[in-house]
Amino acid sequence: FSLTAKPNALSTAPQSAPKKIELTIDSKPKPFVYDSEAQKKEQKRLEEEKKQQEIKEKRERIRAEEEAKRKALEKPVQQQEIVIPKPQEIAPKEQVSQPKNKNSKRVAETKAQREQRLERFAKEETQQRESFKQEKDKQKPLSVIFSGHVDHGKSSMSGHILVNTGHIDERQMEKLKMEAAKTVGESWGYAFAMDACQEEREKGKTVESARATFTTPSGRRVVLLDSPGHKGFIGSMIEAAAQADVGVLVTSARKGEFEAGLERNGQTAEHALILFISGVKNLIIAVNKMDDPTCQYSQQRFEQIQNDLKAYLTKTVGYQEKNLQFIPVSALTGENLTEQLTEESPLKKWYSGPALIDLINDVKIPKRDVGGFARACVSGKYRDQGYFAVCKVEKGQFKKQEKYLLMPQGEEIQILQIEDEVGNQIEVASAGENCRFQVDEKSFDTIADGCVLCDSKHFCEVSKTFVVKFLCVDCPTVLTPGFLASVHINTAVSPCKIKSVLGVLDQNGKIDKALPKLVKPGQSALIEFECDKELCVNKFELEGFLGRVLVRHETTTIGIGQIVKVCYE
Repeated sequence: FSLTAKPNALSTAPQSAPKKIELTIDSKPKPFVYDSEAQKKEQKRLEEEKKQQEIKEKRERIRAEEEAKRKALEKPVQQQEIVIPKPQEIAPKEQVSQPKNKNSKRVAETKAQREQRLERFAKEETQQRESFKQEKDKQKPLSVIFSGHVDHGKSSMSGHILVNTGHIDERQMEKLKMEAAKTVGESWGYAFAMDACQEEREKGKTVESARATFTTPSGRRVVLLDSPGHKGFIGSMIEAAAQADVGVLVTSARKGEFEAGLERNGQTAEHALILFISGVKNLIIAVNKMDDPTCQYSQQRFEQIQNDLKAYLTKTVGYQEKNLQFIPVSALTGENLTEQLTEESPLKKWYSGPALIDLINDVKIPKRDVGGFARACVSGKYRDQGYFAVCKVEKGQFKKQEKYLLMPQGEEIQILQIEDEVGNQIEVASAGENCRFQVDEKSFDTIADGCVLCDSKHFCEVSKTFVVKFLCVDCPTVLTPGFLASVHINTAVSPCKIKSVLGVLDQNGKIDKALPKLVKPGQSALIEFECDKELCVNKFELEGFLGRVLVRHETTTIGIGQIVKVCYE
């Protein structure tokens, strides 16, 4: 390119010759080289500066807002003028609150009336909660065992209750009385309602525990367990006690019979021990045969029996007095069983309490461990259009079509169907329920009394040897290592021997080193027992139903105890 500088025509200064300027432009520029790493660093730096700037602006904005709030709080509060009312304008002490809405159902009330209303509301709400709990409890079955000395009237009392509650109609009752008259006497008709087998009816003695169900007037469903009173059939009584929630200890007011039941080898005393170690905490003592000519509804006789039994049950057995209830009844006439006493009854002169069925109805359901690992103790099995195991669910829940572990065998068993106490099929059996599990033939052959069905992942402990905090109540001789007996734990029973006496306990529950290692009646001791076979056991504090121990020698209960240690091989 060439440029020519022309002279300025308007200028008066002497002009010089035009100048020519030449410029040279390179038409091929050098290529631009891009530095990627440097560019990334620069971009990152810019983003960091932007971020820091945003943070700085945010802090300044927050600081400004806080400053504004602080200044707002520092503004002086305008003092309101306090107006002192004139004497005639002062309100009375009892102000009456009036509802603003004319259509409101609220009632004008003073402060005192309002406080009374709130107190009444709180009381009524508590009563409503208790009523709701009782209604819930009524839906749960309550297992009640009738126990006591032989011929004290357990079966007659149970049968009379079944008749009065409509479980047995009049026609059936007349038939039972006719059958009883042919053998032992018409007065045994009510007992025949429970003693179903021919042997029991001919001998007039209950041999096996019988069961039936009835409903109280308020709607509570009760499972009635009638246990044998003869000492030769104590095993059936122990199995029934393991299934019970509440105990009715039946004793006779007839002179001589009450004393026989409470003396050594008497079944009144032994049954009370069995009920206690089986976990039956609530006990109703029904003093029967108050109509007998030897006592003739005597209040003095009733109070004598009450005092003697209360002393034995609290001091020897271990019951709390608040959990004992005494009631006079007559199983033969039906007095005070299911209805309140009439004015014609001689008992009405000195007894005004509830009837026996009312005491049973008001018993609180024991706490159930529904959320624990599944445990069910087997008390029997039978065949009836299938194979069934009779169980009481002690913990957790059992569901049909699910598999569980049978201990101590360790075999897996599937529950095909579940039936409740009256034979209705149910989906789930929960803690506290007596039920029947249907299983297959192979599992049926494996199941035995005393076994425990468990959660397959959390099964119970099994051992032959365990240490017991033991109370000796009766013994033909002193207890020393090598002594042979039989041990009962829930529905399980096994021959055993005393492996060692660790020590006799003093009143504080500690081993008295000064005493010899032998146990006499009335003494407590730590004893290690060894069984002939493995049993499902556990510490009493962990699983009470597997930690209670009853020890018998021949036909005598020599003591009771609680497992404090499980020994493993």
